[in-house]
Amino acid sequence: MTYATLDTKNTNELYLKRTGWFSREMELTDNTNNYGKIKYHRLSNRIGTVITAANTWIFKRAENSGRHISVTDENGVEIGTATRDMFSRVTTLSLQTGFVAKFYKPSFWSLHYVWESDTYGKILDINYAWLGLSATVNIDQSMAPVSLIPLLTFFGSYLVILKKRRNAGIVRGILPIFFGTGSAKR
Repeated sequence: MTYATLDTKNTNELYLKRTGWFSREMELTDNTNNYGKIKYHRLSNRIGTVITAANTWIFKRAENSGRHISVTDENGVEIGTATRDMFSRVTTLSLQTGFVAKFYKPSFWSLHYVWESDTYGKILDINYAWLGLSATVNIDQSMAPVSLIPLLTFFGSYLVILKKRRNAGIVRGILPIFFGTGSAKR
């Protein structure tokens, strides 16, 4: 499939849509053109591959730490890293080009996420639906490079998916503590 090149002067609202209920792919679209897709490998979602009109990126979480993520191109050359400090809700993405941005959730209760840079200010917002089948991406008209908008959008999606998996794992670990393992006789 061929993808269109994103023009932020004509488009300031995009949508991330899952291609099916049980699909591991999400597409970035404005309901007219498709700008790329992210595909998660296997059930663990540790590795995500993004394909756009101009680039292919691979996101991979470190084996021993969930706080370090590498961003590589299709040839395996690392173009950036993302880190999250212990007990922090802010993930910092640092690219080899010198671009640095922070991804965070302004409110604990909302499904709203923000990409912000010290150099460019607020770059974009990602608002997720309750079931997580779609998200709305609002691009702020900043001076951020247009080529980074798909990368930030898909990487934000990747971070949210990892967070949901981590939270689900925590809940699965805590529930047997409160409710037992189910093998006790009543």
